Amino acid sequence: MIKKNIYYILFLIIAFIMLYISRIEYGSFSLDKSMKSCIIAQKKLFKDRNIEDIKIFCENEINKNLNK
Repeated sequence: MIKKNIYYILFLIIAFIMLYISRIEYGSFSLDKSMKSCIIAQKKLFKDRNIEDIKIFCENEINKNLNK
């Protein structure tokens, strides 16, 4: 009985560690995809705007939404 619980607890600890590592590893991937999609959408909407202005706008909007 105790052996079964130890395996269960050990599995949970390892699972939490792996989830934490994957969050650290792939967290910026999602941010990069959001930036690229925002830039593409803004460029389609406002063809006359400079790409640097669009990048700054997207960074500000994404950071604002992340801090909610």
